[in-house]
Amino acid sequence: MSDLESLEIETIVRLLSKTPRATIQARYEDCTAIAARHLKGGSEFLFALIKAAVEADVHQTSLIDDVISFLDDTHLARLAFFLQGQVKRGIDVEDLLAHVALQAPGLFPDNTLGDIPDFADWLTHDDPRSPPACHHFIFEEGAPSDMSFPTHRNHPSWHLPATGRPLTVGGEGSAVCPTCRERLIHLVTLDDLGSELTMPRPRLRIDTCANSLEPTYYSHDAAGVPTPIAPLHSPFIERPAQAAEKRTVWLASTPKRWLRQSYAISNSRQNLFRLGGLPSWVQGPQYPLVPGTDREMKFLLQFDSLAGFFWGSGGMLYVFWDDESRITCHVPQYT
Repeated sequence: MSDLESLEIETIVRLLSKTPRATIQARYEDCTAIAARHLKGGSEFLFALIKAAVEADVHQTSLIDDVISFLDDTHLARLAFFLQGQVKRGIDVEDLLAHVALQAPGLFPDNTLGDIPDFADWLTHDDPRSPPACHHFIFEEGAPSDMSFPTHRNHPSWHLPATGRPLTVGGEGSAVCPTCRERLIHLVTLDDLGSELTMPRPRLRIDTCANSLEPTYYSHDAAGVPTPIAPLHSPFIERPAQAAEKRTVWLASTPKRWLRQSYAISNSRQNLFRLGGLPSWVQGPQYPLVPGTDREMKFLLQFDSLAGFFWGSGGMLYVFWDDESRITCHVPQYT
C-alpha cells in the first residue's frame, strides 16, 4: 500500500473519530469521497480501512458497513477471520460480521449464523447453505436516481451483467381496485423469460394496488391479466399512491454472493428488486395461503421502496404465486 493510501485511511479514521458525534454527518461525505476512489479494484485499501476503523473503534457507521460489499473474495475471507478474532476479544463487531456472513456464510459455523436474525428463517430451509437461485432486476440507468452516496449507487447488486430482452416496470395497471377505486399500478409483466427461469413459465402480468397495507389477492386469466379478488384490502387509505414512472429493466442471474440479502442490513442501499430466491423480510416471514385452502403460496418476487415505488411508510412488497389456482398474493411490509 502506498504512503498516500495510508494517509487517506488515517484521514477517514480521524474524521470519524472527531467529536462531537452530532457533527459526523457533515464529515461523512468527505470520508465517502475518499473511499469511493477505491471501490473498483481497491480491495486491499478497503480491507485496511475496515481494520483501522475497528481498531480505532469508529467502525459503527454505514460507510464501513458498505465497503465490505466491494471486497474481493480473498479480502472478504481475511475480514471474516479478523472479525471472529475481534469477537473472541470481546469487541462489538456484530454489524460488520453480519454483512460478511450474508455474503459468504461458508466462512462461519452454524452457531454464528444462528445469531443473525435473517438466518433464523433461512436456516429452516432444506439446504440453508445453498439457497435457491434467483435473478435481480437491473435498471437501465443502473442504480435509481434516489440513491445518494457513491457506495450506494455503485453497489455491485445494481450492476450485475444482464441478459435477454428488456422488460418494463412501472406505469398504470390494467384495472381499478374495487376497494379504493384507484387504478392499479403495473409492477412487471413476466413473459418468454427462457428456460433458465424455473418460475413462472406462463405469461404473468403483475399489477398491484399501492394503497393496500395488508395482503391482497389477484386472480390471473389465461393471458396472465390480474383481477383483484377477496379478501380485499381495507377501505382506509391515507393518501392515494401514484403510479411509478415506466422504466426499462433486464434480468441478471444472481451470483452466489448476493443470494442472501437482508432488508435491515441493506437499508435500501443494495438492489433488492429480485425474482425468486429468498425474501428479504422487513418484519419477518409471512407466507400467505391460497384462499380457502391450507396450501402455502410460493415466493415469486419482491420490489423495494425505490425507483418511484413506495410501500407503506417505506418497505418492501412481496408477491407470491400459486400454479394450481393462478392466484397471486401481494404482501407489503414496512417500517
